[in-house]
Amino acid sequence: MIMHVTSILASFVSPVDIGTTPQSLLLALPLIAVIAVVYKATKLEEFTFASFVKESAILFGSISVFMILAAVGLYLVMQFTVG
Repeated sequence: MIMHVTSILASFVSPVDIGTTPQSLLLALPLIAVIAVVYKATKLEEFTFASFVKESAILFGSISVFMILAAVGLYLVMQFTVG
């Protein structure tokens, strides 16, 4: 039992190597989904499953689109300034 606990605690000492490939950006999608679900779960006044899924999907889409637009904007700024 103690070995399992120390093994779990030891895993937090060193960071996980994710990489810098474009495919590694796909790891942001589950994080965005969790943020959208938790935010809508705390903000909806009337909780029905259909409205919850709809509102969470809309928020997930809007966060994703904003992040893509911000990335494209930063890329363009970098191209114009650095070359």
